[in-house]
Amino acid sequence: MGKHVKRQTPRAMPSPEAVASAVAGLPKAFVVAGCRGATNAENKEPDFAVHGTFRFATGGLADLAGKNVMVFVHGYNLTTQECLDEARDLFSKLQGALQRDGVDPTAPVYLLFTWPGDTGTIHFDDAQEYAQMSGVALYELLSQANAARWSIITHSLGAHVALRAGAILGERLFRGKGTLRVDRTLLLAASVEDDVFERPHRWEEYHFPEAAFGMRLLHISASRADDVLGGPFRINESDAALGFCGPESMDPLVSLARRVGEVSQGAESFAFELHDFSPNSATIMNPELHVFSHGGYWANASQLDYYVNLIR
Repeated sequence: MGKHVKRQTPRAMPSPEAVASAVAGLPKAFVVAGCRGATNAENKEPDFAVHGTFRFATGGLADLAGKNVMVFVHGYNLTTQECLDEARDLFSKLQGALQRDGVDPTAPVYLLFTWPGDTGTIHFDDAQEYAQMSGVALYELLSQANAARWSIITHSLGAHVALRAGAILGERLFRGKGTLRVDRTLLLAASVEDDVFERPHRWEEYHFPEAAFGMRLLHISASRADDVLGGPFRINESDAALGFCGPESMDPLVSLARRVGEVSQGAESFAFELHDFSPNSATIMNPELHVFSHGGYWANASQLDYYVNLIR
């Protein structure tokens, strides 16, 4: 996209006071971690020393140890306050869905992972650079927390962050240097290319086939009514988005599923599923599950009830 509009400097990590206001009244408050700088100035340019390292705004590693942790990674161009507002909206609805499913909504730990993607409306390429580094920070958090179980939900460009983290975990598993894997991953409106699980043909592309080795079960959402993925994303990337109509081909994922079993000698597995939430979907008949816009993935209770069955 063009650069005639000045790029914004992403906002710093939220203050404890801002988090306290955002979580007030929830059945279970969410913890906030991420890789934004401590000040706005630290976010002026991508810096691995800053954005490849996680920090907590509230809580700490001790709050995650031995727990079932549900992580939300937000998308592109959300300020610190907007991230808190979006996490509150999602987690409050998720807790309601768990309760309707007969699960104590206060049992899991809920964690917002916030990263510096608020570079401005046309500076998507810059946000991708931050996302690439932020994936390392998320990997570090996953590897140090000693949680009993991980479920990750991403929205939009948050998929890049999670897949980058998963690729690092996967590379370590492949090389016999680690065993940690994410249990459940749900990509909502994934703003990554639809061939993201294929080997890249050009060095500058962001592809993460190794992520299959870093997660046990992957759920990919898609909606051909997504206004952002069907328009601005396609123009900027000259390619289709994973969250628009799913993977370009299922063959790489099928091959990866086989390879995970082979490499681990049957000790580990990888499975995936595509969920087509398009209004004219041939597989999902319930109109309450259909998605009509980029931000329409948790507009009603039926959607959250559906997701609970995927990530529990």
